[in-house]
Amino acid sequence: MTITEKLLHLRAINIAKLFDDILRENKEAILDMNRSQMYDDGVMDVKNPAGKEHYAPSTIKAKKRAPFNKTEFITLKWQGTFHGELELIIFRDKFIIDSKNKIWGSFLETQNRFKSALGLTEENKGELRDIVRDEMIRKIRNVA
Repeated sequence: MTITEKLLHLRAINIAKLFDDILRENKEAILDMNRSQMYDDGVMDVKNPAGKEHYAPSTIKAKKRAPFNKTEFITLKWQGTFHGELELIIFRDKFIIDSKNKIWGSFLETQNRFKSALGLTEENKGELRDIVRDEMIRKIRNVA
């Protein structure tokens, strides 16, 4: 392949589509970052990851009987359905993490203390940038 042909191939790359494809390919990793933030680290506000919410004493008693019975901080994981129903929605210039779980839209999202629980912390955004960058370089090299 000549240099001119390689340049034509590179010009034909749709970076936005490539970016979206990389996000789709890494969907579960992205959702797992958010799940881990909530369950492992207790992050209920991606803008303030250090601020942890705590269960009321009466809730702790009930939570200890749940399949996911961590009580040191709020995890939004009792049965596992909410965490399992997270979804990645990709828009033209951004993505969001949402939940198909009816409890999210009808109860949790309406409470100020949980409305910023879905999304990535700056630390996880940095990790995602590294993944996207490496994948982008690999895919562009494969085209050229």
